[in-house]
Amino acid sequence: MNRKNIIYNILIFVIYLLLQVMLFDNMVLFGSVFCFMYIGFILLVPLEYSAVSLVVAGFVSGLAIDVFYNSLGVNAAATLFIAYLRPYWLSAITPRGGYDEVQIPGLKMLGFSWFITYTLPLIFLHHISLFLIEAGDLINFWFILKKSIFSSLFTLLILVIGQYLFYNRKHY
Repeated sequence: MNRKNIIYNILIFVIYLLLQVMLFDNMVLFGSVFCFMYIGFILLVPLEYSAVSLVVAGFVSGLAIDVFYNSLGVNAAATLFIAYLRPYWLSAITPRGGYDEVQIPGLKMLGFSWFITYTLPLIFLHHISLFLIEAGDLINFWFILKKSIFSSLFTLLILVIGQYLFYNRKHY
């Protein structure tokens, strides 16, 4: 990975961080449906990232959100979890021809159905782990599950809209 790509990815991280903190922090539907758009940074980093770089990026991005949300590492743990799982999930859903090494796993590059298959399980795992860690027990498990499902769908919707609006094939 060259220096230009590193600077570009840092800029993308800052944009996701600012959007999460300034816009999506206050966007709560029905009092329990949240959008954690910042995980789009981890989901959409290029496939050429090593597993170690991805885990470090996951921890740093989650920790940055924790600083702004004052949430004591909850986001860091959940984001670290999906950053760790991402390479395994990508290898499990690899298309026949494989992936292009410098390819970003985006909607416009690999198609809508592949993007949903790729992102939805990881988004759900992030949300369920985040809400379970936040709750600290399983007393309200069904509420946590419902909150995770609807928050996952809301986050996915925002990521899909963002993919259609801001990502283009030429930049990849």
